[in-house]
Amino acid sequence: MANFLIYGGCVSRDTFELVKDEHTLLAYVARQSLISASSKPETRINMRGLSAQFNSRMVKGDIQSNLLPTIRKVADDVDVFLFDILSERLGVFRLSGGTYITNSAELKKSELMESSAVAKASVPMGTEIHFNLWKNAANTFKKSLVDLGIFDKTYLIKSAWTDETVQGSATPRYRNWSSEKGNSLYEPYFEHLRELGFQMIVPPAEVSKSTEDHKWGPAPYHYQSEFYDFIVSALSLK
Repeated sequence: MANFLIYGGCVSRDTFELVKDEHTLLAYVARQSLISASSKPETRINMRGLSAQFNSRMVKGDIQSNLLPTIRKVADDVDVFLFDILSERLGVFRLSGGTYITNSAELKKSELMESSAVAKASVPMGTEIHFNLWKNAANTFKKSLVDLGIFDKTYLIKSAWTDETVQGSATPRYRNWSSEKGNSLYEPYFEHLRELGFQMIVPPAEVSKSTEDHKWGPAPYHYQSEFYDFIVSALSLK
């Protein structure tokens, strides 16, 4: 039995679903850009009205920049740290004072920013500003993992977006991005992580298709079961 730590989006979380009966999930941090994670916690946003549901907990964790504290809390017990960078597609908000939070749909639904007086500016993924902020955050991220002794237990899923399902239908587009655009935007981010020495799991093109049967519905980053099987096999868990 292995103890998992998961960070990122549904790519990593859906992979763990295949092995959840044989292994343990220590913690899952979702919908939090590395930029937000390396930012100082934002203390000016009133979160007292947030519910205890998963989406609200992720919004709260993002505002509090809880990724690295969560990793430190469980590091001694981690056998596999599996992550993806799907959440980077969301971009971030730069708040007055220099803190950052992720521009997630869950944040918008919470209406926290609408009820807050904190000024914000959008920093979309793929812009020079976003990439430079993210590179610095990724450097900090790696250093933290090395210092905690779990860098060698860390695996990055390098997933390619897809425009089609195995049934032959088109996937709904994210922000009207084609898979070509999504993959092009992501490539410099993956390249930087490769240069930093992260172990990468790269599912082949033949399994990197979506499916109409996915429990969250078809999407450029919701894949057929063979995609997740490939990742599990690469981790040598089954």
